[in-house]
Parts: sequence; structure tokens; C-alpha cells
Amino acid sequence: MRVLIADDDTGFRTFMRRTLKNEADLTVVGEAMDGEEAVRKAKELKPSLVLMDIDLPRTDGLEATRQIKGSLPETVVIMFSPLDGMEYRDAAARSGANGFLVKATAISQILSTIRRSLPGESTGNKPLVKEQLQ
Repeated sequence: MRVLIADDDTGFRTFMRRTLKNEADLTVVGEAMDGEEAVRKAKELKPSLVLMDIDLPRTDGLEATRQIKGSLPETVVIMFSPLDGMEYRDAAARSGANGFLVKATAISQILSTIRRSLPGESTGNKPLVKEQLQ
């Protein structure tokens, strides 16, 4: 699975890149610091998965997700936010994100959500957001 990490927090991008490096089935193919760059790199690199911060400069993560899903509907987008709340989860779902996680989520849960989002897995490429709202 080819992964694009879109986050303006260098520390979070570095943490995710290092974490995913240890996973044989996940390869980080690119990083983006803002929403415009995320959309451009997604179209260029055609990742299987985008890990998207909800609050990005220039174009926020919600709009970037809408654009990516509009151009690359099979691309899975998992939205991250430092804050939890129904308004964030609902906004992520409306943007087309396949999942929503709080940045403080345990890495085991992040990896589980990533793997459940893979086409062919039990949840396929269906939205995970609603499952996580319960």
C-alpha cells in the first residue's frame, strides 16, 4: 500500500514515516505540508492511502480530501485531528474521508484502521467514519 502523509506538523509526519517504515505492506511515497501540495502529490503519486490532517494551511484537509476523492475515488483517506468531537467526525465524513482518528490514538489502532481500509479487507473501501462514531 502506497501512502502519502499530509500534515503541517513536521514531527507528526516524521513519526508516521518512521512508524510505517517498519510495516512491510506499507510504503510512504510522499509527504505534503499543506492541502494544495497534498492534492498535487496525490494526483502525481496516486497513493493507495492518504493520511490527512484536518487543519492544513492554504487548503484545509477537508477540501483537499474532497478534491482527492473527486479525482482519485479509490484512494483511501484517513483524516487526523488533534481534537475529537462529533463536528470533526461529521465534517470528515462529509468530505469523503474513509476514517477519522485523533492524533493521540495508539499506533496499534492507527495501523488497524489503515489495514481495515484496504480494498478486499472486511470493510473494503467503505467509509469507516460511521463505524467509529459508535
